[in-house]
Amino acid sequence: MTVGEAKEFYFQYDGSSFHMDREEPDKYGSFKMLHIGKDVLREWDEEILGGLLEKFRSDPEHVWRYHERMIRIIRHGYCDTEKYLSLLLDEMENMQDPDLFNTTLVLENMAGRNEPMNDGGVHTVFKYSSLAPRMNEVTEHLIAACSSAYKTDERFDRAVNRYRDSYKKWSKKFQA
Repeated sequence: MTVGEAKEFYFQYDGSSFHMDREEPDKYGSFKMLHIGKDVLREWDEEILGGLLEKFRSDPEHVWRYHERMIRIIRHGYCDTEKYLSLLLDEMENMQDPDLFNTTLVLENMAGRNEPMNDGGVHTVFKYSSLAPRMNEVTEHLIAACSSAYKTDERFDRAVNRYRDSYKKWSKKFQA
């Protein structure tokens, strides 16, 4: 495997070692044998994130997908996490006329989808940055904008509650 092939493979799975190993274990073995340094992985993650930011702006129907992928990539910890979390919050803040579907899924992405809630944006922000107050301000504004524009449903209400529970949980843990 060449470095170019490794980059293509890495991009195919957004740098997820779990997915690379699960889907193509032999190829992943070859990838690991290259011992690609953290500086290169940082460049690659930042290139992927740049592309996702562009899609976030140009494809408003699928904002939640790009949002989720960005959180996952930032969690790798290779990129400038403070910078990219700030950029993600900028995009959330600039969501024009957020629809109920995308807003609900963005809230679910922020809260986290697993039981300990350590795979979401809230945990990522608390763990890797100093942006928690800004995150909460942006997210609560998004909740208010969607609540005033649409008749909300149970899923939205659960997502709001889960986001707030996640915020409380990680606030206590990281600020203790």
